[in-house]
Amino acid sequence: MNAGEIALVGAVAGIVASVVGAGGAVVAARLTGRHQSRSQHAHWQRQVRRDAYAAFLDSVAQFNELRRSYREWSLLDQDIPTGTADRLRELIRGIEQALLIVELEGPAEVAAAADRVMRSIADWQASAIVSELRAARGVPPRDDLPSSDAMHHQVSQSVIAFKTAARAALDAPD
Repeated sequence: MNAGEIALVGAVAGIVASVVGAGGAVVAARLTGRHQSRSQHAHWQRQVRRDAYAAFLDSVAQFNELRRSYREWSLLDQDIPTGTADRLRELIRGIEQALLIVELEGPAEVAAAADRVMRSIADWQASAIVSELRAARGVPPRDDLPSSDAMHHQVSQSVIAFKTAARAALDAPD
């Protein structure tokens, strides 16, 4: 082999090495880009879920504040202030709206836990209405219906279960 042939082989080898190196760099960049895109999407999804869960819990907290006041008024045999029923309906509508977003964002376990919170709130509301109607008519409370304390406990336990499910969903690996 003469010097010209050796130079040609060297040049071809250099070109092949450059092409292989560039191809490897392109593939590596593409894989890195995909990974970064997935990671950013997962982060965005976690943030959207976190916001949805926080909005739901905030709505429930506002309801719980009124529920505690309602309980105090009932225990002290005080009249319930005018507008309380309207405020209660407004708060429950807010919880229902936040629930819809939690159901959309998921996952199913968190949506189910949020639905249990909503059902326990509805049960509490129904119990409060029945108690008020019975008291207004002078009818004694029934022993076979859950007590106010039991209803309060049911709401509290469902909120704790929701928080646990939400935390697990947010901590789950992507």
